[in-house]
Amino acid sequence: MRAVPIIVNPTAGGGRLLRTYMDLDAAAHHCGLKLLWRHTEHRGHGTELAREAAREGHSLVLAYGGDGTYNEVARGLLGTDSALGVLPGGTTSVLAYELGIPRPAARALEALVVGRDRAMRVGRTGHGELFLLMLSAGPDVLVLENLAPGLKRIGRSGVGLQALRELVGRRRLPSFRVKAGGRTRDAGWAIVGTARCYGGPYHATPGANPFAPSFEVVVQRSVGRLAAVGFALAVPFGRHVLRRDVWRATVDEVELLPGEQGPVRYQLDGDLAGSLPVRATIDPEALLVRLPGAVLDPVLARTIVPAPAG
Repeated sequence: MRAVPIIVNPTAGGGRLLRTYMDLDAAAHHCGLKLLWRHTEHRGHGTELAREAAREGHSLVLAYGGDGTYNEVARGLLGTDSALGVLPGGTTSVLAYELGIPRPAARALEALVVGRDRAMRVGRTGHGELFLLMLSAGPDVLVLENLAPGLKRIGRSGVGLQALRELVGRRRLPSFRVKAGGRTRDAGWAIVGTARCYGGPYHATPGANPFAPSFEVVVQRSVGRLAAVGFALAVPFGRHVLRRDVWRATVDEVELLPGEQGPVRYQLDGDLAGSLPVRATIDPEALLVRLPGAVLDPVLARTIVPAPAG
């Protein structure tokens, strides 16, 4: 049997991943694989484990958890010949939606084994941080800052509840500036996407292509609670980009700058990062990712979303 390392965050998804090990081992055995389980023990450990797996010459390294786990493993595999295989197991696992990875993780494993590798482009900040999906500043960061662990454990419903609290509350919403495309604009919300999906299967930056060396930046120029509510409610339907107060463009560099009200934080791939200013460019190195193919077992083969074209 071919050995494949699987890097797992045992605390992702509220610890429920621990109950799925037997299912994944059985799916791997069905595919002629032996999983080498490697648990992360601290922040950044996934990167160390991924680098070790790449040095050992593994052509595929599985990451089982959420987008934070994928981000850590990607940092260790960037620029190597080892491909990242995403197994959905986190609160939302947005990258799995972007790459068309089926759920649950046992189905994903079978689809990845017969899949193909493709070079993905990722973003990097001037602080050296990597992001696979998006960088953003605005009301969504307030949601992450104030999200209670109990709400996070129940998944997208909990995040949605916290978002509702922030949008109807009295906390002052951030304002800042976005420098891109040769101009600087005032903003209340900005999403810089290397990929389309955001918060789940929703396309916040619908013109982004994870395999192209560019971002799509979507900027809401209005500031305030009413504008933010309208923007947020329009995202699931893709109508936010039609708003008169929204500007969007394809760029290869963008900078978010603090406004006059004080510090503004930003997030990367759904995790809180630092405070503005922050500059983002496309990393010169490529990340190999494993896209799903047709599954072998007709029992597991229900619906596999096609991988993005382009």
